[in-house]
Amino acid sequence: MKALLSLIDMSLENQRSILIELNSLLADCTQDLFDLGIKFENAGLLEKLLIQIIKHNLSIATLSKGSYIKIRENELMMDDLTAVYSIARLQIETFVNLSYLFFLEFEISQELRISIYKIQGLNQQISLTSKHSKKFEPVAKMRNELAEELKKLRNLSEFKLASKKEKTKYTKPRYARLKKPDEIYDMIKIGDLSKTHSLYSNHIHSEYISIRQLNSAIQNTEQISNSISTVIILCSRITSLVITNFTSKYEIENNSFSKKSDILGEKIDALNKMYGK
Repeated sequence: MKALLSLIDMSLENQRSILIELNSLLADCTQDLFDLGIKFENAGLLEKLLIQIIKHNLSIATLSKGSYIKIRENELMMDDLTAVYSIARLQIETFVNLSYLFFLEFEISQELRISIYKIQGLNQQISLTSKHSKKFEPVAKMRNELAEELKKLRNLSEFKLASKKEKTKYTKPRYARLKKPDEIYDMIKIGDLSKTHSLYSNHIHSEYISIRQLNSAIQNTEQISNSISTVIILCSRITSLVITNFTSKYEIENNSFSKKSDILGEKIDALNKMYGK
């Protein structure tokens, strides 16, 4: 009951405290991978995505405190709602990728998912280096990495059994994922985040709708506080699901995860049952 009452309290200070507590637990669980010497292919990629989740949470927690700017000898408190929304969008995308690549079980093998994810990213990055020589060291390194990933891809049974059209889609993927975001939202049971993602995208692209929303918020400081609290509880839901899936998938529940307080455990259970609208 105490944990539920804490989640219901939408005050900015309370929600920030919950996110910081969850983020600290995720950091401890991530460290367990190293301390326990758990090794597997693409462990480095998993760790990088987990660290991204942790860093995004830290940034949002810091931004939620606001900052001061000096104007004509007066200090004015300002909240950067656009930055908060932009990082929240990055958090959603990181969470989707993390779940798609490592946590979810469906008809496409994890090996194929990760291979396509890497190949699409490398192709995109190489396309931005057209003005450089192929022998330029950073470019050569990327091209060698791409060649290695393509070799791994062609050795997968799924690739060997694929049609010619599918093979082309795999070697020159247009998207990093073979599933649409809505399909992934449904599988990870967090509800439809598409509307939320679109709202935050408006801000990251400085579209006019975001300017209107900011103008409205500036005239109502309580609205800014409520908006940031909503972002924070979304990040808490994401972090809670990441902790649960991560510790379960890699069987490390008996380490840092088991040392959490009873109240934090209840908060995690409650957050995991929440569905987006």
